[in-house]
Amino acid sequence: MLQLPPLYPITDATRPESLSAQIRRLGEAGFPLVQFRGKPLDPATQYEELHKALQEAAANGGWPLICVNDRADLAMLAAREGLAPWGLHLGQEDLPATEARKLPGLSATHLGASTHGASEWDSVDAACDHAGIGPVCTTATKADHAEPIGLEGLRTGCAALRARGLAPVAIGGLTLADAAACFEAGAESLAMVGEIHRATDPSALGWEAQRQRWRVRPPFRRGQGLALVGGSGAGKTTVGRQLAYHLALPFHDLDAAIEDQEGRRVAEIFAAKGEGAFRQLEAEVLPRLLAGPAVVALGGGAWEDPGNRSAVVSSDFAPLWLAAPPARAWERAGRDPHRPLAQDRAAFMRRWAARVPAWSLAPLVLPFGHSSGELALALLGAISE
Repeated sequence: MLQLPPLYPITDATRPESLSAQIRRLGEAGFPLVQFRGKPLDPATQYEELHKALQEAAANGGWPLICVNDRADLAMLAAREGLAPWGLHLGQEDLPATEARKLPGLSATHLGASTHGASEWDSVDAACDHAGIGPVCTTATKADHAEPIGLEGLRTGCAALRARGLAPVAIGGLTLADAAACFEAGAESLAMVGEIHRATDPSALGWEAQRQRWRVRPPFRRGQGLALVGGSGAGKTTVGRQLAYHLALPFHDLDAAIEDQEGRRVAEIFAAKGEGAFRQLEAEVLPRLLAGPAVVALGGGAWEDPGNRSAVVSSDFAPLWLAAPPARAWERAGRDPHRPLAQDRAAFMRRWAARVPAWSLAPLVLPFGHSSGELALALLGAISE
């Protein structure tokens, strides 16, 4: 099933802040995915804002990912300029998802649908990998919304979607106070408009929603091995050491293990043998680190290898994507002489964006501005309650 963040912010075109500025602000607050909803703006203005937001995200490692609401035409235009959005969300009266998949540049786009009742839950287009369920509550952001389905309707809808392998997204008048009940009903994510834009500190909403979801669905179980994936500078080693200490498990850093085996630094291996040889070393060394329960920090590119992913899963390790904003990761890792792929910011960001599809296969762990220690303690709290 598609991995989604606990909160899914949606832009609000009725606010004085431009849509691109809203997306920028939410990305800086730590949200990895934002839905671009442009109504009631005219199409030209919508495209101008979408184009700007996608350009800014592309320059920052693809952060945040952007899903376009309704407007398949705008998504296609952006894709023609090399700015294909992460996703396209389609309502019941919009272009069918199967047809949208055929549009130029959208073959790899994540497609979502809006659903409101049993007939729609059972007939979501096969091209979709997620779907909204609602409105759960009365909402002020859509005057033409259907009758609220409540928590029981949400529970039924989530079960129907999950049975088909679709990630359920609760939507409609939701606030943070609804988070625990919605996650318990089976929602994977909560879409929010009003609550997220009213918040003086949106990152605090995201952090608390993440903790609420972890309480309902812990990201791992005690005694299970953990594999931390993500980019250079995301904090995998720092968080991993703290988790290992509190879980009484060994800690392994894959890069460090390779250095020990080869007797030289990663940068020297790259210089002498090239990246391809280093990737082969990762594949050779990783299984040894997975021989028993441990916390293992993988290098930024290791998770792209299907063989490495298979080794982690077959060893019953829980993979976790430490999804730090790439701009912050660059501040920590950029131009570190011991990180051969972190010497040029533009190249760093391009590589980060290219690796997101692989990292996205693992459940997200979002710092939302919190320290590594706070993040580790929050994860530990999820399996202790």
